[in-house]
Amino acid sequence: MKKILLISLVLITGFQSFSQKGKKEISFSLEINTKNDLQKPKLVVGIVVDQMRYDYIYRFWDDFGNDGFKRLINEGHFFRNAQFGYVPTYTGPGHASIYTGTTPSVHGIIANDWYDKNSEEYIYCAGDGDMHTVCDCDQKNTDVVSADGKMSPHHMLTTTFSDELKLFNNESKVYGISLKDRGAILPAGHSANGAFWLSSDGKWITSSFYMDQLPDYIKTINDNNPSETYLKGEWAVKGKFSHNLDALLLTGAKSIKKTPFGNSILKDLAIDIINEEELGKGDQTDVITVSFSSTDYIGHQYGPHAAEIKDTYIRLDNDIADILNNLDKEIGAENVVLFITADHGVVSEPQELLERNIPAGYFDGSLMKTELSTYLISNYGEGEWIKNYSNNQLFLNQKLISERNINLQEIERKCANFFLKYEWVKNTYTATQINENEYNNSFHSLIQRGYNQKRSGDVIVSLQTGWLSSYWENGGTTHGSSYSYDTHVPLIFWGGKIPQGQTDRKVNIRDIAPTISAILGTAYPNGCTGNPLPEVTE
Repeated sequence: MKKILLISLVLITGFQSFSQKGKKEISFSLEINTKNDLQKPKLVVGIVVDQMRYDYIYRFWDDFGNDGFKRLINEGHFFRNAQFGYVPTYTGPGHASIYTGTTPSVHGIIANDWYDKNSEEYIYCAGDGDMHTVCDCDQKNTDVVSADGKMSPHHMLTTTFSDELKLFNNESKVYGISLKDRGAILPAGHSANGAFWLSSDGKWITSSFYMDQLPDYIKTINDNNPSETYLKGEWAVKGKFSHNLDALLLTGAKSIKKTPFGNSILKDLAIDIINEEELGKGDQTDVITVSFSSTDYIGHQYGPHAAEIKDTYIRLDNDIADILNNLDKEIGAENVVLFITADHGVVSEPQELLERNIPAGYFDGSLMKTELSTYLISNYGEGEWIKNYSNNQLFLNQKLISERNINLQEIERKCANFFLKYEWVKNTYTATQINENEYNNSFHSLIQRGYNQKRSGDVIVSLQTGWLSSYWENGGTTHGSSYSYDTHVPLIFWGGKIPQGQTDRKVNIRDIAPTISAILGTAYPNGCTGNPLPEVTE
């Protein structure tokens, strides 16, 4: 929208400053663009596809319909070089980074779960023992025994863009949904009205952090057993694969997560929440975050080369089309800003790489820990020198090191150098090195942005490309590295006044949150280190 302002300007001539004789009055018009101030979206939709590599867009393009991914790209703005500027590239850190506009070094979600140096126990990124499950179950909607709902975002140290929205617009509604608890909780932020995820029984639940009981429409959905409705017959592609869904259901309704129909029941829930909560129909902007997780379960099990992955994305394309059609009908695309991205990519199975003469392999992490322990004992004497090795991070026994008057930096360096002898290790980094230096444009900088001084280990190990833990040797694959197959993901903005186009310059996932904040005219999340994307905001 543009406003025309009429401005009168008095020019003073010569030294006759206050005489009418020396005045000349000139009037002219000035156009001021007030678009960003007045046209805020009614609804922001954030979609994250768990484990979606960038190249999937083009690999499956010819099999997509016209109303899903193709519509988003043809009508929206496609950032083709969006990168995660940190490691590890896991689900928890990925979702937190997208919505907080920063990296694990700041928001604190350094992994899905991590070893805690103080309690010497594992911390789950969305876990909260002070909460209890809220479900549609026998104990009058509150099951205090089940751990499925003992969750909250309290481990995430910074705000999300929706937290900043609600700070001064409390009437705004914010909901997060996913098959995974962390995929629903972390994106929705600390101030959300609700977050829902799938229980071990295949029904939608939440946490007492959000509410005392489920909304009636969620109870109705659960009564209709959505998981059981979809798990019938076969999931098959002729000549490629066939999986018996009835047999899968016998293992439990939660098994729907490992089929593309897990995405479908989430799509159904997204549409129900938008309609039942009347999102996008009030005076304030509302937010819904949707994280499709079946792609991750299937990707881990079958790998990116499998026919199952291709079929999963073709079906997801239809689910996204259903969401877009509902937005058209209920709110209008011009009143919506939607973005879609991924929380990480995935590596090809090492066996697939080796067959093509590409360096890759499997390694035994327990061997590294055992041999390092022997080495430290031989150098420093008997003792439990290693407290933990997980997420490619080594946690040393700092109490013992202090008691023996051993220089911590020295033992860190020795451990880091020891790990370099293994073929599958590319680089190692000590906590001292990360704390005392600043890296900007290298793999070192990715490690640093994923490192949190209070939560991370004493030595961080970076693997060579294509190497995975021997856990995956019998099939399947995973993610977490600093390489492009894990860090390069699609990013599309669509709706409202988003200009159509594509951008190939490098952008960061942490740029998403400040971009949405700029569109909404709100403060950036309080730990934000990203920058708004001018292709979308200007």
